[in-house]
Amino acid sequence: MNGPLRIIFSVTLLLMWALFGLSLANGSWTMTNWLMLGLAHLGCAVVFINFAYLFSYGYAISMLIIHVAILALKPSLAAALIAGLGAAYGVRLWRFVHVRYRGASYGRIKVRGDTADATLPVALRLYLWIAVSWLMTFTAMSAWRVSESGVLSPWVVAGALLMLAGLLLETVADQQKQTGKARNSDSFVVDGLYRRIRHPNYLGEMIFQVGLMVACIGSAQNWLQYAACLIGPLYIVILMYYAGLGADEQQLKRYGADPAYGQYRQRSGAFLPGKG
Repeated sequence: MNGPLRIIFSVTLLLMWALFGLSLANGSWTMTNWLMLGLAHLGCAVVFINFAYLFSYGYAISMLIIHVAILALKPSLAAALIAGLGAAYGVRLWRFVHVRYRGASYGRIKVRGDTADATLPVALRLYLWIAVSWLMTFTAMSAWRVSESGVLSPWVVAGALLMLAGLLLETVADQQKQTGKARNSDSFVVDGLYRRIRHPNYLGEMIFQVGLMVACIGSAQNWLQYAACLIGPLYIVILMYYAGLGADEQQLKRYGADPAYGQYRQRSGAFLPGKG
């Protein structure tokens, strides 16, 4: 987490704590919200095994158990759509991470991660555990609001459709990338969705998070609820944007001397079909 993203994350964290304080003060922070926060801390506790697991296994576990809990506490068709897709996202991410960590192409990244984990200060590990747990909690706020209202509004349906589209796009993109890397771990992937888009996996994540924000519009009732629902997904959209830019930089360093990669960049876009 470097440059502007570090500042954006710090500001986001402060805003989440401010929203928590306001919700606590006016009595709108419920026992379910405390449960969500506790489950997020449980899922993110993988940081004490290896901090690199925090935004992989930790994210997957948190999304799964929080959304299952939300659906179990306030079942409805609307909740089944949003919380159900949130839980499905967690399962999908867990499977992807498990396969990725076993792949040959991940070896170099794993070595760097293990080295960094061995030297990570305890205070920083604790900070990451707490900070990301709050982010996971607020990312699930849309599902909580939908479950609380129980209303299957057009906004909720539209949000669910966007979440499903993003989930499917990300699933297919990850599978295609893993297949390509399995064939040749030292080459870049240009098949399938990657033919015209360099990061369709990040695009799928963005669409999924936008779906959460859209679903919130059909269930929130005041500015505080809107802010609580929007802040987590919005940060992850920003995170994916910067992740795509970072991946572009890494690929350029690794494959920049390859004429085929230069041609690929000329005919593809980072997040949308096109050039640039």
